[in-house]
Amino acid sequence: MVAVKASETESFVRRPPKGLEVILVYGPDAGLVDERCRALLAAAVPDPNDPFQLVHIGSEQLAGNPERLMEEAGAIAFVGARKAIFVHGLDKPVDASVKLLLQGPVSENLVVIQAGDLAKQAALRTLCEQSPRAAALPCYAGGQRENAELVDDILKEAGLTIEAGAKRDLIASLGQDRRQSRSEIEKLALYKAGEKSVTSEDVATIIVDANAVAINGVIDAAFGGNYAALDQELARAFAEKLGPDPILGAALRHSFALAEARSKIDNGTGLALAARDMYLFWKREDLVARQLRIWRSPALDGALSDLSSAIRRIRRSPLAAESVARMAFWRIARHARSTAVPR
Repeated sequence: MVAVKASETESFVRRPPKGLEVILVYGPDAGLVDERCRALLAAAVPDPNDPFQLVHIGSEQLAGNPERLMEEAGAIAFVGARKAIFVHGLDKPVDASVKLLLQGPVSENLVVIQAGDLAKQAALRTLCEQSPRAAALPCYAGGQRENAELVDDILKEAGLTIEAGAKRDLIASLGQDRRQSRSEIEKLALYKAGEKSVTSEDVATIIVDANAVAINGVIDAAFGGNYAALDQELARAFAEKLGPDPILGAALRHSFALAEARSKIDNGTGLALAARDMYLFWKREDLVARQLRIWRSPALDGALSDLSSAIRRIRRSPLAAESVARMAFWRIARHARSTAVPR
């Protein structure tokens, strides 16, 4: 089985190919890895809570007995035609056990292995990518498309619809950690239990937290060229114990998003459509649309460079973090102010 592409992983989990004996699920997003492992196991056996149908094995159990995995995979299920083996807690290498299994007799049972972020040359990943009896599924941090699908799935299951603007607000507020995103959406669904639709006000009430508001205040003041607001928002953010590093990191992500939207505009997309595709919280739409009028691609490249440099300096010299962050944001504000067309 060839390595599964990250873009194909979701469809693979929904319809796993028949005949596979080992599925390795790995990646830096621990929440997404866990979610996909459990989805595969739920599809493999009728009752994943039945210890006769689903066997849990930790890496320490295989370290001194690498044949254990092959023995479990070769055992006949007590209930149904198939059982599953879930290998997790990879504190120790399990590639010797997997190699024995894949070189041994064909099994009807399924082994699902939960791993962390594996290098391309990792022995376990290589084994599963090269064997016709196995597959390797990468799980990387979710983007807007993945979060949009997660919103649709959870709200549909809860019997809820969501207004278009509310959906944009919700997606814009979600991060890259799948487990945390799922928790936030489920919290919203619980809040709206018994009702039919989710509105922007619901999202603002349940999802948008004070930290996000404070960080966005700094970013929008800087990229909008508003000196007075920038001074106030930085003071507010630091007073709320927000570190310069996460604020600069959020500004860096905002710069990338502006650069992508600006590129679309330069290629003929309307400004309003480009801004909408950024999945902004509705209260920020006008502010960011103005930023797109101010900023051009070369200037955004400069902003990205300034922010990256500031992050590197902070990590080398944490004691000067606040001063370094202030200087970076003031440079951005100065450029925005000098470029802005008077309204």
